[in-house]
Amino acid sequence: MEHQLNEAEIRTRKTLINAMGSFILEYLADTKVLELAVNTDQRLWIDTFDRGWVDTGHKVLPSIAKQIIYGVAAMADTVIDVENKPYLEAEMKPWEPYWPKCRFQAELPDIVDVPIFNIRKHARTVFTLDDYVRQGTMTERQREVILQGIQNHENIIAAGGTSSGKTTLLNAILDKVSDTGDRLVIIEDTPELQCNAPNHVRLKTQKPYIDMNELLRMSLRLSPRRIVVGEVRGKEALTLLKAWNTGHDGGCATLHSDSALESLYRLEQMISEISVSPQQRTIGQAVGMVIYIKKDGVKRKVSEIIRVKKYNPQSQEYEIEQVV
Repeated sequence: MEHQLNEAEIRTRKTLINAMGSFILEYLADTKVLELAVNTDQRLWIDTFDRGWVDTGHKVLPSIAKQIIYGVAAMADTVIDVENKPYLEAEMKPWEPYWPKCRFQAELPDIVDVPIFNIRKHARTVFTLDDYVRQGTMTERQREVILQGIQNHENIIAAGGTSSGKTTLLNAILDKVSDTGDRLVIIEDTPELQCNAPNHVRLKTQKPYIDMNELLRMSLRLSPRRIVVGEVRGKEALTLLKAWNTGHDGGCATLHSDSALESLYRLEQMISEISVSPQQRTIGQAVGMVIYIKKDGVKRKVSEIIRVKKYNPQSQEYEIEQVV
């Protein structure tokens, strides 16, 4: 059931709307706009589906930017102050028709010269694998390979650089995973994934007390068939791989990397935070498929898909099959 706003919450949101002004609200409502950013030169930029990053020509004065930042902090019931915590990581809950659910990041002086912020919008609708084929983001053959991987319960990693579209791709994969009828446990820092599976549970980190690694351990007691992680960033990588290797195959996750193969070495780096061994054998057993998506100019494109067979200790290399 949707949370009913009380009078104080409504006043806070109205104050924030007034601070944003018509042009920011217009970009927040525009479905083609993915992200908004106010830089230290006060310029407002937007990242769009069809044109990439665009200078809007608008400027946001430091006093207004500060109002917006403090307004979002109040709306999220959190604290930001110049002395002790001059930054804000928050979730903007949706308030239609003004904005969808958004991720908000901001910094105040002295981290920066003037207040700045980024607003990253969560997708209102899920792009399906069929949509990706239609818009040229992936080929029909790539779609078939992914569907086969889902049906075969391969553990799938959607990899790419910043703003490459990893989360959107994972949502498209989840759209098909949801059709399997399997019980899912979804673990995230910031809720961005959309899942239509009738039998699923969502777990969210609570900093600084409950991290991704702790949630992964909890998830094993929730009888998941598939485990999904929004983004793998650190020591939780080893816990996830062990879970995938012990009867919870068919999961999926995203991570930052420079290529499909580099994703495996990136996992090694994360595991090395808590293990003397990089656990290549575990990686080779757990990861079934890596899908690499990249931003090419203004468009996103699935550039490669590999299947991981195993890690060969003799050659000290991963045996992979370059599928497409």
